[in-house]
Formats: sequence, structure tokens, C-alpha cells
Amino acid sequence: MLLSALIYKQRFFHPNHHKTPVSNYVHIGYIATRPGAVRHENLPHGLFGKIQPGSLQSFQSWQEVARIAREISQQGKNMYRSVISFRTETAMELGLHDFAAWQQYTEQHMATLAAQNGIRIENLCWAAAFHNEKDHPHLHVVFWDKAQAVMKNFTHPEVPNRIRKQLIKDTFAFKIKAFCEQRDLAKLGITGVTDQVIEQFETYMKSLNPKAFQSLQQRFEHEDEDSLLRLPKHHLVDKQTLEQLASRLMVLRNQMPKTGRLAYKLLPPNAKEQVDELVQHVLKDTPYLYQMTQAYVQAKLGLAKLYTSDPEQLEKQRFRYQAEAEKRIANRVLSTIRTIIKLEKDADFHLHQAKRQTAMAEQLLLELLHVMEGMAMTAQLDFDEKVKVMGGDLSKQAKKDWFLRHQDQGLGR
Repeated sequence: MLLSALIYKQRFFHPNHHKTPVSNYVHIGYIATRPGAVRHENLPHGLFGKIQPGSLQSFQSWQEVARIAREISQQGKNMYRSVISFRTETAMELGLHDFAAWQQYTEQHMATLAAQNGIRIENLCWAAAFHNEKDHPHLHVVFWDKAQAVMKNFTHPEVPNRIRKQLIKDTFAFKIKAFCEQRDLAKLGITGVTDQVIEQFETYMKSLNPKAFQSLQQRFEHEDEDSLLRLPKHHLVDKQTLEQLASRLMVLRNQMPKTGRLAYKLLPPNAKEQVDELVQHVLKDTPYLYQMTQAYVQAKLGLAKLYTSDPEQLEKQRFRYQAEAEKRIANRVLSTIRTIIKLEKDADFHLHQAKRQTAMAEQLLLELLHVMEGMAMTAQLDFDEKVKVMGGDLSKQAKKDWFLRHQDQGLGR
């Protein structure tokens, strides 16, 4: 099988499906904020692109683009999701050393994606994020035709294949020229860069480092752009964190009640205290989990602000939402403890105890990341929907509350 010098993948979710608008919203959030996504200075995301004519935009929030993605999906327009990737060494040779270079590269090649998908350049809207992952830096690009009138339900596989070939021609123009001169291809009557030349060039590129190209191919060729975002594909937990968590889980297991159901709300106070302590360790040791927990709390707090502007009430709500998130984590921890107790009954448990403990710790962390990420995205989506319906940052009731609290100070006159 031919190993490519450049990987390009593209798909879309059918606009008619009821889950597509939400899926597109969440996809924007994932590519903009996932670990590995290079972020703008002083912003919690790395999304850039063009949703109107003019210069390249660094969006103030990923949510503003996600809302548009959801709306165009609801209108029956196709939103394409794509991935472009090279090997790290190849990216360095191409001068893609930093975030600005990747932004420029994306902008330069969007016309190819538009043309091959039948989108007029003046109608092209797009947003992208650069993920600087080890051994496979890549771009996630979403794009759509703002003037689309007819819904599409199929893209021929030849379309992304043509895009890949054109991207190779444009990206590696100087390398292909040198390759042709080196192989004396001009003497064979080849005057242009044909598909045959591209295939020969890719075979040559593969021969330089076959193992590295095989790794790139396995990482991207047989996966779609959504599976590339799914855990545990991202290296979000390190070995030391896992070992510490595994050890803490066993200590906690020995401190749990010998009888009764292991549910957080049913635990005696001293056992709850031990679980709470472990939850705080997990949040401290896993930055992405902490980040998603705070994203959940802030989105829920944004919802609360639509109904009240009372600082005391908002602080109570913030505390409540933080407790909700931590309780969710606590119950997942207890679920793992229950599994440990069941496994202890197996005859071979103690023979492989260390490996099983680490495996369960890893599974627990990845589940927690997945759950909290989903909670954060759902809360943000709920907030956006409420804002759209209520028409502003503060509802009439919240404004009324503020007025009543300040009228005695003469502020309402």
C-alpha cells in the first residue's frame, strides 16, 4: 500500500440527522481546546479561520464559531470536517516551525479544498486548529459553503484523493522538482507533475524512513477525523500520575466499608472524607480534567447569571456546581473500587496485581476525562441555547433583581 507524504481526510455528517447540529458544535469545541491544540496567547483555545471576507481571524471564543456551525447544520448546509498531517521532520523541512507558520499554510491551501468540493472561494467559510502532537503534527479544518442551496448526502472518495494530490503538488513543489531532476524524469518526456510522478515521489519519500511513514499511515489512514479526537488517542496522563493513582486506589479500597453498597451518598463521613481527598489529588494531578471541570462550572454559572445577578446566590451556585462535578468523579472512583473488590476474588488477581492496578487507574482517568468533557460541552451548549432564546447576558428577572437590590442606593432613579 502506498504510504503518503501527506495525509488528507475529509467527511461530513448528514445535515438531515437530528444529532448533526450538536455534533458539529461539539466538534468545534474539541478541536479548539483539546490537549495538543496550540492556543492563542491569552485565550483558552486555538481556533482561527475566516467566516467573513478579509484577513485571517483569531476568534475571541470557540463558541461563536460553534454556534454558527450548529446553525448552518440546522439550515441543511453541509459542514465538512478534514485533517491534514505530515511527519514532524517533514513539517520542519517545510518551514512549519510555529503556530503562525501553520496558520499561513492553512490559509494558502484552503482554495484547493474549496475548489475540489465545488465551493466558490467568495462563499467559503472555514475554521481550523493546529494540534502539535508528537510525531504527527496536524490540522483540523472545518469548512462550509455559505451559499449552498442543495443538500449533499455523498462525497465521492475521489474528491479527498484529488485534494491530497493537489496539496502534495503545491506543498512539495520544490522537492518534487528536485526529485524529477534527480531521476531524470524530464528526459522521459514528462513535462508536468502527473499523478504518476506524485506516486513515484511518494514512494521515494517512503524509502527515506519507511518505519516513520508506516507509523504516520497507521495513525491517520484508517481513522476518521472524529476518532482522532477520541480518548485515549491523546497522551493525557503520564506514567507517574497513573502509578500514584493506582497506589491511592488500593489504599482507599482498604478504607472502604466492608459491607453495604458503595455509593457516595451512602458512605459514612470518614469514608467520604477519604474519597474527597482522592478526588482532589486526581484534579491536581490531571490538568485536563481540572480544565474540563472548571469549564463545566463556568458554563453552568453562565446559565445561573441569566436568572440572577445576586453575588451571594451566584457564589452558592458556583459551589454547588463544583460539588456536582466532584461528586461525579467520586462515584466513578467508587465504581473502580467495586471492580477491584470483585477482581480480588479471582485466583490470579495477586499474580498480576500491579499491572491490573495500573490498568484500572488508566481506565478510570480516561473515563473521567471523557465524562467531564461531555458534561462541559453539554453545559456550554445549554448555555448558548438559553442565551439565544432569552436574548442577552442578563434576563429580565436578573435585571429586576439587580434593580431591587440597588434602588435604595438611588441607582434605580
